[in-house]
Amino acid sequence: MKQVYNRFDPSKRWKSIDFVGGRRIQTAELNELQAMSLFRDKQIGDVIFGAGHIIDGGQLYISADKTLLRISPARVYLDGIIHDLPETTLTISGAEEESIGLRVETRSLTYEDDPTLYDPAVGFSNYGMPGGQRTIIEPAWTLNDEAATPMFRLVDGELVTAKLPPELEGFTPVFARRTYDTNGSFLVSGMDGYIEPKDAENVTLVVDAGRAYVLGYQIDKLVPIRVSIPKALDTRMVVNETKTYLAGTSYYPLNTKPVKAIRQVTATVERTDTITRGNVAGTSDMLPKTPVVDIVSVRAGSTEYKKSVDFQLSGDTVDWSLAGAEPAGGTSYTVTYRYTKVMVEGTDVELENDGIKWLSGDKPVVGTTFQTTYEFYLARKDVYYLTFEGEVKVIHGQSDISPYPPSSPPDVLELGEIYLPPNSDAVVVTNRKPKRLTMLELRSLLDRLERAEYNQAIADLDRQAQISDPTLLKKGIFTDNFTNFERADVTHPLFDAMLNPREKVVQLPLEQTFVELQVEQQASTVRFHERLVTLPYKEEVLIDQTYATEAMNVNPYQVFGNLATIRLTPSHDTWVEESIVTKKVWGWWADWRTTGTTRTETKMILDENVPYIRQREITVSGEGFEPFSDNIKGTFDGIPVHLVPLNGTLAGTLPNTIRADKNGRFTCKFMIPPNVRTGTREVYLWNEV
Repeated sequence: MKQVYNRFDPSKRWKSIDFVGGRRIQTAELNELQAMSLFRDKQIGDVIFGAGHIIDGGQLYISADKTLLRISPARVYLDGIIHDLPETTLTISGAEEESIGLRVETRSLTYEDDPTLYDPAVGFSNYGMPGGQRTIIEPAWTLNDEAATPMFRLVDGELVTAKLPPELEGFTPVFARRTYDTNGSFLVSGMDGYIEPKDAENVTLVVDAGRAYVLGYQIDKLVPIRVSIPKALDTRMVVNETKTYLAGTSYYPLNTKPVKAIRQVTATVERTDTITRGNVAGTSDMLPKTPVVDIVSVRAGSTEYKKSVDFQLSGDTVDWSLAGAEPAGGTSYTVTYRYTKVMVEGTDVELENDGIKWLSGDKPVVGTTFQTTYEFYLARKDVYYLTFEGEVKVIHGQSDISPYPPSSPPDVLELGEIYLPPNSDAVVVTNRKPKRLTMLELRSLLDRLERAEYNQAIADLDRQAQISDPTLLKKGIFTDNFTNFERADVTHPLFDAMLNPREKVVQLPLEQTFVELQVEQQASTVRFHERLVTLPYKEEVLIDQTYATEAMNVNPYQVFGNLATIRLTPSHDTWVEESIVTKKVWGWWADWRTTGTTRTETKMILDENVPYIRQREITVSGEGFEPFSDNIKGTFDGIPVHLVPLNGTLAGTLPNTIRADKNGRFTCKFMIPPNVRTGTREVYLWNEV
C-alpha cells in the first residue's frame, strides 16, 4: 500500500487551497481538498442533526424471551456522513444494563483488491495503470462496545432510552437554556405515579404517559414507564424488651411493629430437682440448671431446711458451709429454685400478631419479668424524578421508624415521593405535580380568587349583621353556603333538595342517564368519517394546478419507513359516576314527631375520583402489516386481550389471535380488561411467526 499524504488540520484554519499557475498540483493537496469538504459537512451536519441520530428506520424488536434484538434497516448520521445499515440481529442477555452502539470502521481499497481501479482511459499512456486508493467506511451495530457511539440503552431487556429524533440538535441547547431560564423544569401533563404489585420483595412504580421539560429539554412519554422498587425490608434489633408475666395472660404484644423474628426470650423459671448430698460436711452441691437466681426451699423427707441458717446460695450451688443442719452425706434431698432460662421458640414461646405467646412449655414465675430480643421492619421513603435524558430514576431513602425523604439531585424534575410501609404492599405515592399553569388555568385561578374574596366579604357582612344588629331587626337576612344542613328546614315534609358540596350549589333531585349515539348508517344522510360526523356535502375543486413548477421534499430529514398503524373506535372514553348519600336525622325531634323513628333529611352528591377505566368493547382497524400475517396478538396496558375478528377478518392459528388479509389489513374487537387505571394507556398489536 502506497503512502497517502494529507496535511489538513482544522486548527490551522485553512479556508481553501489556491492553486498557482506554473506549479504542479500535489497529491496531498487533492487529499486535503476532500478532507476540508468532509470537515465542513460535519460541522453543518452536527448543527442540524447532532452525532449519531437516526434519520430513517432503526426500529427495535426485542424477542419475548429477551435474548434477541432485531434492528430494522436504518440511515444514521455520524461524523458528517449518513450511513446506511442493513437489518441486524444481536444476541442480548436480557439482564441488567446493556448498550447498543454504532461503530464505524475504515479500511483502504487498492487496485490489488479491486481490478476496476486500473485507469480505464483507452488510448492514453496511463491506460491500465494503477491510480488512487479508496477509503471504505463500514458501520455496524455493536453490543456493549465502549468505543462505539451509544444509541440505545436496555435495562433487563427493556428499552429505556434511545437517541432523540433529529430536530436541529445544534439549536436545541439554545432553546432549552432559554426555556429553563424562563420557566425552570416543569410538568406539562400526565406522569402521575402509582404502585402495582410485583413479587415478595419488590413492587412496581408505574409513571403514566405525559410531557415535561427538564432543563428546558422536552421529554415525551407516550406509554407508562415501569420501575421496580424493593420493599422496605430493612430491620433493626430491640434488645431485652422487658415485660411482666401475669397469671392467666399468655399473649404480650411487643412495643415495635411489625416484628420480623424473635431472636431470644429469657425469663425466670421455677424448677424442683432432686440432689444427692456430698459426703464431706460443709461443702456445696451443684444445681443442674444455671444461672440460678434464687433458692426457694430445700427439703429432705419431712425436714425443711432454713435459708441463711442451714444453707445459702453460692454461685449456682447449695452452700452447706453455715453452722446449721444439713442432710447426711450420700442422701437425697429436693431443691426448689429459680434460674434464668433461654426459652425455646416453638416449645415455650412463639411469635403471633407481633407479640409473644406463651405455649405449654416452661413459663416465667408469676410477677417476674421476662426479656425479649427481636427484629422489626423499618419503613422507608423514596423519591422518583425525571432527568433531561428522559429517564425515570428512584432515590432510596434511609430506612427508619419515621423516615425522611432523600434529597433529589440538582438539575432534575422531582415527580413525587414514595412511602413504603415496613414489609408491606400498601405503598403510598404522593405526586408532586410540578405542573406549569397555562394562561387559561391562571385565568381560572384568578376567577376563583375573586369569587373567594366576594364570598368572604359576604360572610363578613353576614357575621357583622348577626353580631351587631338586634334580633328584631334581622328580618330579611339569610345566608347559606350550601356545604352543610345547618340552615335547611329538614323537618319540612316538602324538603327534598340535593347539595353539591364541591360546587356549593343546591339543586332539585334528578336522574342522569348517558346514552351513546346509535346511528343507522344506511338510513342516515349524514357523512361518516373516522372520528367525525358531518352534514351531507359535495366536494368542489376550487384551485386546480395541473403543472408542477418544481419537485420539493417537504420532509427531508424525518422520513421514516413504512410502519403498521392501528385505529381504535372509540379512541377515548368519558363517563360520570355519582354516589348519592342519604343522611338521616335522629333523636332530637322524635319527641314531637308522631310517625316513625327516623326521617330522611336530604341527599348529597359526592364526586368520586374514579381510578379505573370502565370495561367496554373496543374496535380495532389495522393496516400496514405484512400480508397474511398470522397470530396477531394484542395487549391493553400490558394485559393480554382476546381479539375477536370482524368484517371478514380470519382468526389466527393460536387462540385469541387474528390474521391479516392479503393487503396487511384486519378488523377486530376486544374487551377492556378490569382494574386498568385511568389515563393514557398503550394498545399494542404484533404478530408471532
